[in-house]
Amino acid sequence: MNCFSSYRAADGGVCPVCGWDNTRSQPPGALKLETELVSRYLVGRVKAMDGEGFTYSALEIATQKPVKLREFFPGAMARRDEGGLVVPSQEHIRVFQQYLDNFIELSRGVSRLREVTVVESVLDSFQENGTAYTVYVDNGAVSLKRYVADNGGRLSWNETSRLFTPVITALSLMNALGVSHLGLSPDTLRVTRDGSMVITDFRINAVHRAGGLLDLDLHPGCAAIEQYSAKAACGEVSDVYALGACMLYALTGQLPAEASIRLRDQRLMISRDVLKALPPFAVTALANSLQIKQAERTGSFEAFRTELTSAPALVDEVEETDAIRSLPEESMGLPRHRRSLPPFVWLIGSCAITLVILLIVASRWLNSQGMSFSDLTWIFESGQSQEEPISVPNMLGQSYERWKNRVESGEFNFKLRVASQDFNDTVDEGNIITQQPDAGTDILPGETVTITVSKGATTRTLPDFTGTSFAELQGTLVQNGFSPVKEEQFSDEVELGYVIGYKDHEAGDALEYGTAVTVIVSAGPEEQE
Repeated sequence: MNCFSSYRAADGGVCPVCGWDNTRSQPPGALKLETELVSRYLVGRVKAMDGEGFTYSALEIATQKPVKLREFFPGAMARRDEGGLVVPSQEHIRVFQQYLDNFIELSRGVSRLREVTVVESVLDSFQENGTAYTVYVDNGAVSLKRYVADNGGRLSWNETSRLFTPVITALSLMNALGVSHLGLSPDTLRVTRDGSMVITDFRINAVHRAGGLLDLDLHPGCAAIEQYSAKAACGEVSDVYALGACMLYALTGQLPAEASIRLRDQRLMISRDVLKALPPFAVTALANSLQIKQAERTGSFEAFRTELTSAPALVDEVEETDAIRSLPEESMGLPRHRRSLPPFVWLIGSCAITLVILLIVASRWLNSQGMSFSDLTWIFESGQSQEEPISVPNMLGQSYERWKNRVESGEFNFKLRVASQDFNDTVDEGNIITQQPDAGTDILPGETVTITVSKGATTRTLPDFTGTSFAELQGTLVQNGFSPVKEEQFSDEVELGYVIGYKDHEAGDALEYGTAVTVIVSAGPEEQE
């Protein structure tokens, strides 16, 4: 029920080919082994499960070929009845239908990419049991994580470039068609037997960003900071971050720290040995793709590909060639005085003589107008002084976002620059701690006011979780500066997907910013044999 080699009705025992124990039962809520769907597919064991649903090993009955079957089953808002029908809870019917439509639309979007060899191919999609299914080719590929481990723990730049270049092109096309992955990681990028990489495990966006009702499935180190927020926009720029993280993993064997932690320290830990083996332009391109703030990050795969293929040495060579070509030829009036002085000295001398002649002409013209150079200076100075100075407002303790919007709207004619973001136990997160110049100081229009913005207190309080799903609590924890970790536990009292409690902590505990907090989440009642 895993590889379906020489398939026959399951009679228990261990598969002699793949080693799967056929006596093992399915996870709670999953389809029963050997369930037939649309008379075309036979359901095998559950390969993976997340907030969106289950992934099964399956057999295409007509061809006897193994395939990968994806079922939309959001456990946080639905259950399965005895007949296999997926039934949404009464309060989630509308959202369930919306997410189901998203699942079907995603299948259609990915199927449009079937000619792109580095994208997992969709074979079929259909609806049954009150839900939807997508059938993918089972190509027997291994994860990038496994591939890197099997090749000494890290790959060379040439090997990494070979694997990732086609993927960058495919992701650019995907996002142009409106399909963002938002879940790229060393687990979802897989390497086939012929040594090419494939993009796999597509999920609806609600699984890969905070704010929805589904349990979040974010890969620490690959998920961009905006995916932890319900308000920030996610898309191609988020996929760029994830792919940059995966490339770094391939080159070093390590992912960057989780985005919420990198808010305090963006440095990428790369050993000297690795740095020596990387082209400088590759280091720059990776650093640009892994900027925490969207506005500072490489915004598209086209730009990322350009940075990865534009060696600065070549650019410098071109610029130097253009500069040489712009110099005048020797025959264009440069004096030849035997070999006593080099040509560039004559060039500088010619420029100086020309400047003196211009000054003489200008002086005579000013005299004819009854003016002097001092009068001309006064004109320029008086022209500048026509701009009235403005008084710097008091912004201390107030919202940075509010003042940023007021400045950008043109209400105040000065520039606002954030010098740093610091922890502060008295000023709320996002508010202004210091400003320079001080309030009441006169400055000229267009000058810059430099501010420091609070990151909030260094210690944070764990929020209450009563009656909260993990998806909801995860977003709250991230916004409060914690790094949530999910741990499932069977429970007869707490609904599937909802929070049982914190591990080793209680609601109301004060912890350091960035602390990893383990959340115990209900896996539903334990299935009885």
